[in-house]
Amino acid sequence: METEDHYRKKANVYRTSPEYGKMISLYPILETSIKDCKGENLVA
Repeated sequence: METEDHYRKKANVYRTSPEYGKMISLYPILETSIKDCKGENLVA
């Protein structure tokens, strides 16, 4: 299993990818949902 830091780095790369930008533009509700969850501790 990878470290949390590893997954944070992967998430940052993904969020800056053209595919992510396209997905967000196609599904604006997704962007809102992601922003609503930012900072939440979703994993205990």
